[in-house]
Amino acid sequence: MRLPNSGRFARKSARIPYHFLPRHQSATALLAVFLLMLGDIPVTAANPSIGTVAANGAFRMNNIAVRGNATLFEGSIVETGGAPSWVELTSGAKLTLGADSKGQIFGDHMVLVKGQGDIAKTLGLRLQARGLTIQPETSDSTGRVQLAGTNKIQVAVSKGSFRVLNANGLLVAKMIPGTSLAFEPQAVSTMTRMAGRLSIKAGHLVMTDETTRVTAEVVGHDLEKMAGKRIAITGSLDPAAAPVSDASQLVRVSSYTLLAQAGGAAPAGSTSNGGAAGGGAAGGSSAGGAAGGGAAGGAAGGAAAGGAAAGGAAAGGIGLGVGTIAIIGGVAAAATVGGLAATGSLPGQNSDPGASR
Repeated sequence: MRLPNSGRFARKSARIPYHFLPRHQSATALLAVFLLMLGDIPVTAANPSIGTVAANGAFRMNNIAVRGNATLFEGSIVETGGAPSWVELTSGAKLTLGADSKGQIFGDHMVLVKGQGDIAKTLGLRLQARGLTIQPETSDSTGRVQLAGTNKIQVAVSKGSFRVLNANGLLVAKMIPGTSLAFEPQAVSTMTRMAGRLSIKAGHLVMTDETTRVTAEVVGHDLEKMAGKRIAITGSLDPAAAPVSDASQLVRVSSYTLLAQAGGAAPAGSTSNGGAAGGGAAGGSSAGGAAGGGAAGGAAGGAAAGGAAAGGAAAGGIGLGVGTIAIIGGVAAAATVGGLAATGSLPGQNSDPGASR
């Protein structure tokens, strides 16, 4: 048999001697040899398994109905029905995809598309949802990530600790056991709002936000006199600046408000740099009610947070008191009570904030 010498197959003519092939080899095998000689069959490795998924009932994988269990491959899409599905990866990581939920699973992370996911054994596993990355800091960290409304992500930690990063990899929250926060990426990401005690480190002013536990270096006119005091700041992130050690970012402060000190009442009208939006007596009262709030005191702080928003303590309904809403790296964060944001909704949140869709 002679190979063609013209067109796309043009090459030096060759013969395939039949005596090199077993006599029982079929014409199909000869055709395979022919195509291999032409280089038309790429040789690729098989897609390896990354783990298994199982459920007490039916679920869908890559839009195909499955009952019982199935093998997972890189990028498999699992959608549950009325029962959750349990995922175990070859790395040893384990997670649960809740009922009426959907996720795309990879060897080192899952993208939550709908519903909720529980991380039971992390071992390097991370979870992504609506542009945020929830990254365990220890191999035994356990927690839950749930989608709510159209743009909110709720994260609760039961063991270990988690770091929450925005779409650009910037730290927006550090979460410890027993904390629960609701997050919502903002359409306009230039503003930063934090509340905490201002301190001096190596000659620089730093603040750790009481809701998110994120530490930032802060720069602003006349801020030095507030060292040692609890304040709420409004400013903008400077992505080009290198913050002092232990701080993840540098914030240029445009205004600040003095908050209640430990066990004390906030002074009325304590603002600077043109005045924080909505300051005055109302802001002081709300801040005082939220003293001791933050992630550690979510319930108490949450109650005061509602008062701050209702009283107009900040522009756009964003309270300045502890336990209300922080905005870091373009992501709003609020302490949650009973699985819902303490303030009821985050800026820009649509109606039906509790819907898990």
